[in-house]
Parts: sequence; C-alpha cells; structure tokens
Amino acid sequence: MNTGTCPMRGRVDDHFTRRLKPREEHSLREHLPACVSCKSIYERHLLLRRLDPKAAGGAQERLGRGLGLVRPPMPVAQGAAVLGVVALLVLGVMTTRPDPFANTEGFTARGGAASPSSEALRVYRVRPGMAAEAVGRTIRQGDELAFAYQNPRARKWLLVYGVDEHHHVYWFHPSWPDPETNPLAVKAFEGTALHELPEAISHAFDGKRLVLHGVLSDERLSVKQAEALMKGRDSSEPLPLAGAEHTSFPMQVEP
Repeated sequence: MNTGTCPMRGRVDDHFTRRLKPREEHSLREHLPACVSCKSIYERHLLLRRLDPKAAGGAQERLGRGLGLVRPPMPVAQGAAVLGVVALLVLGVMTTRPDPFANTEGFTARGGAASPSSEALRVYRVRPGMAAEAVGRTIRQGDELAFAYQNPRARKWLLVYGVDEHHHVYWFHPSWPDPETNPLAVKAFEGTALHELPEAISHAFDGKRLVLHGVLSDERLSVKQAEALMKGRDSSEPLPLAGAEHTSFPMQVEP
C-alpha cells in the first residue's frame, strides 16, 4: 500500500485527534501491522509528540482513547454528570496496574537495581467495541493484548513475548506471523513518558499458564536468537542478556 491510496490513511490521523470510536480503533490496530505506509505515518505522529511534549493530546489521554477508555466529547450537561466517573476510570487504568505477584517490580536490570519506575510495562486486554482493561491474574483465549512501556534508562530495543508451561513461545512485539521470517526487536523510545505499542495481538494459547515477558536491551536480538537463549530455561526466567531490563507477568489462561 502507499500513503496516497490506503483507505485507512485518514483513520491514523483521526486516532491522533481523538475522533475514532472503539470499534474503529480496533480496526486500525488490526490494519497497522500489515500496512507499511500507515504504520510509518503512525510512527511519525508519535515522534512529533515526543519532540513536542506540549502537542495536543498527551500520550496517556491518547492511549486511553485508543483503547476505548475515553469517550468523545459530549454535551456539557451530560458531561458534568459523568465527568467524575470517567476521570476515575482513566486514572485507575492509566496510572496503576494490578500487582498480583509479589515478585513483579516492573523492568529490572539483570544483576542491578530496579528502574526508577515500577510501572515500566503495562498490559491491557482489548475487546471489540468494549473498553480496555488492565490485565490482572487471568486472560482468556482470544483476548487481544495491548502494551505500553516506559524507558527511563534509554534502552534501545524492546521484546514482548509469552511462554507457556509447554515452553511454547508467543510473540507480540515484534509480531511473528510468518515462520519463514526472523523479525528483530522493535525500537524503544526513551523517557518516563508512557509509549504505547500500536498493535493489539491475540494468540491461540496451548497451555493454561502463561508468563508474559518484556525485555528492554541495548542488543537488538531477532526472535530466533531470543528463542535460542530460552532453550533449557524455565518459562519464568529472563533472557541472559547483560544489562538488559526485564519484567514478567505470570497469569492463568481461561477458555
């Protein structure tokens, strides 16, 4: 596709001006991984807002709307009646994450102290036409998962994947739909601001237990290199990368 002909081009712009409905956002997330031109335009929007922190539509508000948490503007009288409820929903999901596992402390440098933020990686469940919700102890088969992250130590590359009790690996970022390819870790933007990853991805999980992993590293691994490092290791163990920052979320997979 090219920028001039893709019918989804305008939807990318509408995302950043907060004019899309949740169903349209869901359609855009499905479209982005397969369309180079739209994904490039999306990334340019992100870069503009990182260069200009005062740009309209902060990252947290935009992510909230993109995941269906913030509704379009409503009449003043109606808005006043629900303003407090909406504010609580956005604040609760965007600034906190359930911490059901005592050993989950956000990204941690292997062999070092925890990063300045304990909210470095955030995981959301996304369903068509419904508000997103922060993931807790469980996910369901068919759930689309979306991610956002902070990178205060300015690591260069990011991997997000899951491993089940059968040692099957499920890739989210980079996505890996074609086994004949060998995609590389995605670029990580630095800073304490919340950076969302544009796609929400679902998998047909084989097991009943899954550990989601996020890895920030200065070494750009391919998915095959990362899987080679996983061999012989427990599903909850981090990749043995010097200086990498790692987080994990153990959870149950329900039908």
